[in-house]
Amino acid sequence: MVYARTKDTRTYTFIVSGKLWRNSMIMQDVETGSLWSHITGEGLHGPAKGQQLESVPSVQTHWADWFRQHPDTKLLKKEREITSSHYESYFKDPEKTGLFRGRWLVEKMPGKTLVHGITRGPHAFAVADANLKGLVTATLGEARAVLWRGTDGGVRAWLAELDGKPVALIPQSFETLKDRATGSTWNLERGKCVAGPLAGRALASIPVTTAYWFAWSAFYPNTAVAE
Repeated sequence: MVYARTKDTRTYTFIVSGKLWRNSMIMQDVETGSLWSHITGEGLHGPAKGQQLESVPSVQTHWADWFRQHPDTKLLKKEREITSSHYESYFKDPEKTGLFRGRWLVEKMPGKTLVHGITRGPHAFAVADANLKGLVTATLGEARAVLWRGTDGGVRAWLAELDGKPVALIPQSFETLKDRATGSTWNLERGKCVAGPLAGRALASIPVTTAYWFAWSAFYPNTAVAE
């Protein structure tokens, strides 16, 4: 997940707090010392409690694929190459689901299952990484959305509506959809209409959170799950 650092007139500098909430690490800003959830972007404790950071849609992909499409990208350069992680044993052990005993929707899937989740208001939806094959349609309250994994491996989600009205999208090819009403063609990677009466229009992007199931369901116990 990615958040905008500026809230109102203040720009925050975030560091790792070393603390956990619902078995997930939380951030701390240098300016006020407030604690923030990296899962929800919400201020949890301190002067910024109750504030909400703006989510920025992002894609986890390979650098070569991203750079080919966005050659003007600025890259954060590390001081040294990172070749290993202190958490490797934790990642590999299916029984390790956080430091504290918690409950999650175990009847749905194992706690260490990797899922891709989206939210809209109080509604949440998740799909297991292994089940994200082709187009997945999600229902978020009265709204509908689509999730899709591109050829670059990145998972994207789009709100399937325009001007407050639903858009019925059906697969046309691996990278394109058609809407039933106008027959317009939509590019899944950009969420834009590339041909037809709606050419030039764009669907609203929905930020995608990739997390373990035990963490996602702890934050969103009412989440719907793709079958």
